[in-house]
Amino acid sequence: MSDDGGAAVEPPVSKRFAEVEDELRKEDGILSLMQDQWIGMTGMAGMFIATIALAMYIRPYYDVGELHAFGASGATQVRYVAIELVAIFAFTALIIFLARWGKQYIIKYGMMAVLTLALLYSTVPLAHMFVLDFDTQEFEVTATEQQAGDFLGTWGENGYILAEIIETTEEPVVNITAWDSSNDYASAVWSTVHEHSIADGASPVRMTSSSYGLTFASGYYAWTLDSTTGEVTESYACWENDSEGEVVAISNMIGGCALAVTTDEAMYLFNPFEEVERFRTFSQAPGVLGPEARWRTPGFNLADGAVLSTLLTEDQLALVTPARAGVLLLEETSQIGGVDNITVLFEHAPQPKAVYTSADLGISPFEEDNATLVPENRRMLLLGENNGTITGIEWNGSESNDKAFTIQERMALDGLVTSVTSVSITDLDESGFSDLLIADEVEAHWLYTTSLVNRASFGIPANNVATFFDIGAEETHLVTLSQTDTSSVLLQSGELTQSMFPLYGIQLLLVPTLVGLFVTAVLMILLFVHSEWYVVNTTGVLLGAGVCVMLGVTFVPALAMLFMILAAIYDFWAVYKSKHMLDLADTMIGLRLPILLVAPQGTDYSLIEETEQAKRTNEAIISEDKKARAKPKKAKKNSEAMFMGLGDVIFPGMLVLSAMQWLDPSVAFPVAMTTLFGGLMGYVALMTYVARGKAQAGLPLLNGGAILGYLIGGLIFLGTGIFSFNISW
Repeated sequence: MSDDGGAAVEPPVSKRFAEVEDELRKEDGILSLMQDQWIGMTGMAGMFIATIALAMYIRPYYDVGELHAFGASGATQVRYVAIELVAIFAFTALIIFLARWGKQYIIKYGMMAVLTLALLYSTVPLAHMFVLDFDTQEFEVTATEQQAGDFLGTWGENGYILAEIIETTEEPVVNITAWDSSNDYASAVWSTVHEHSIADGASPVRMTSSSYGLTFASGYYAWTLDSTTGEVTESYACWENDSEGEVVAISNMIGGCALAVTTDEAMYLFNPFEEVERFRTFSQAPGVLGPEARWRTPGFNLADGAVLSTLLTEDQLALVTPARAGVLLLEETSQIGGVDNITVLFEHAPQPKAVYTSADLGISPFEEDNATLVPENRRMLLLGENNGTITGIEWNGSESNDKAFTIQERMALDGLVTSVTSVSITDLDESGFSDLLIADEVEAHWLYTTSLVNRASFGIPANNVATFFDIGAEETHLVTLSQTDTSSVLLQSGELTQSMFPLYGIQLLLVPTLVGLFVTAVLMILLFVHSEWYVVNTTGVLLGAGVCVMLGVTFVPALAMLFMILAAIYDFWAVYKSKHMLDLADTMIGLRLPILLVAPQGTDYSLIEETEQAKRTNEAIISEDKKARAKPKKAKKNSEAMFMGLGDVIFPGMLVLSAMQWLDPSVAFPVAMTTLFGGLMGYVALMTYVARGKAQAGLPLLNGGAILGYLIGGLIFLGTGIFSFNISW
């Protein structure tokens, strides 16, 4: 009682305090509910893991068969994500339309036919996994040749050029030799001796290739050979005698001719001090040079050598030095009384503190046309650096000079090698579409199709300066050239056999294929005659595994995440806004189709009994005769179950499989595991809502957890490389 004799009044409780108490009670309730349903939740988590684990197990079958839904190039193209989403929308709309129209039998039998085909994508690969051998034989060097000379560059499809400086009793000479597989590299295809210098035998020889032949510069001389026969077609001295009989450099060739480029009516000579001069040549006066124009070439210092020098057109030179790559415009005139900088149509510098070590020019692997249809004025300049950076520069000569050269942004090869020793544009399978062969000090990697997938790696000797495929009619060899300290080249080659390559192409062996067909037939018959929860789950896990891996190998992780985000948004809208996803779930549960997983709370649960009981109840509700309403049977103890749509497993599993497929093999598995762990954390969060007994949109939490797991694991194990996947529309 209070002092005034009235009833005691409790002090007012703040509204916020009451809300907190309510929240705590709810939390206690959720934990209690989750405890009550732990069997079903654990069972569902087990099926979640089992489905993804099975998908990981059969992924190698998809990998070797290149079973990508949209081809290898489609793995990086956004438009195919849009196609998949439209297909999902269309499927959902069709099922709901048929359900509301009362055509459940069309849904059931139509889905049974579709599911039969889809199930084969899991049972057939699984049967093959028990018999296929995915191990590969190591590449071995079977032939070794020591050849005199310094490596100057590649020649033809599978050849190269060497320059051997020979000291004589008079003046040093240089022996230029051409080698290829026509005689198994045992002897030179042709050999040509030319004057090298007056006295300096150490002066290096450099080569430029063009439609006119092979042009060489040795400091004291510049000459051109017919690339087929080795015949000298023109020769010039870079020195002359002055009035006193002393040897002096011609015109501005102080330091000697470091590089020479021949055209129809001129010879361009570069000195080691970033200068080039055009000399007029005369067919009636062989050996005579007439100075015409002069330019500076800042940045293109030839004192350290030339990695590549190739004439693209009559007046465009692709020049790569250790410090700079570019395309120079070889004009006919320069300003009078001064020296202009040469016009550079395109230039590219290596990364800081790095240098270019190798370069090649060929048909781009990103060309959509067969090589026979690609014009000569469309090529790629491929550059490799000693820090592992690989760059592709696309050249389209039909464009104006300022638009003719573009960096190929889809060539994301960071981390492939730590140091590039050789790059080569090739076509190993002779499909008419280019591949890349990238080598470092220990391995050569064959990068296949526009996605540049590392299809095979071969151990190669150290100190290599060039590595290429020698593709013959019956045999293919991997050839490696190593420059020794004794002015000679060590050639090492070995035959490439099928056993050295991972299995490739669809594998359909008779017995495993029949086993897969048999298992599929048995499961579909059981679904038809006895669609109990364990039959539905077995089929669902197999089916989900096949779809997981199919989508995982179809999209690179960046596009897989985009697909998952858009699907999660759609799932949220379909469950909470339009609510048509609930109708779809009810329809599928009623038909007992394996596009969902069922986790019973007890062994006495029957999916058949529950769905039949629900059907009887619905029929009773709509019956006009209330007295004839069927009385539902009492639920048995523990006869409850948890349901999860197969899509809630497939989407997180897709990202796990995509990480396994497309990331560097050294980090793919740990990133895939962090992705799976993230998906499981999303599942735990989802269960806190499911425990309340209300339908929930699973994808926002499950996909969100998987994506977060991928990002965390990827950044830890690979860094920002997890985002580099040559994405295009």
